[in-house]
Amino acid sequence: MDDGTFDGAAWFEACLAGMSNGVSEPVQEYGGPARKRNAVVEETFGLASHVMDYAEVLLRTNSVFADQILRSGTSVGSHTREAQSAESLADFAHKMKMAHKELEETDFRLALCHVKAHYPHDKELVRRTQALIPLFHRILTTSRTRLNQQAAERRAKRRGR
Repeated sequence: MDDGTFDGAAWFEACLAGMSNGVSEPVQEYGGPARKRNAVVEETFGLASHVMDYAEVLLRTNSVFADQILRSGTSVGSHTREAQSAESLADFAHKMKMAHKELEETDFRLALCHVKAHYPHDKELVRRTQALIPLFHRILTTSRTRLNQQAAERRAKRRGR
């Protein structure tokens, strides 16, 4: 457009034209040659995918609850992946704590679904979710221990001056 206004429809069409079959595939799969493999990132990615499938089934019973589980369950993976680019150990611990909170929320919502007979049940999803909880506890405990060690070293260094 000559008047300088943004044409959203034209922009969107141009974006779609650059994609094959209307879907953009990732340039490289996580854990490929350019990225170091990370079991926690891979497992939380798998969890997010499983949550997406479950949310589609749950949608027929309770769309609001399906949306809530979809948001918390996929956030676990996104926060975990984001933590891999943390700027510091404190930043990493914070991002992993956010992922842990989302994991706990997902586990809670799945437990609610499983006490309702008319809601869909997915025991494998519950198992995967609950299997990650102790792993996140270990990661957070180790991170806190290292943060405390770093703080103690800084204090000792200040006293030594």
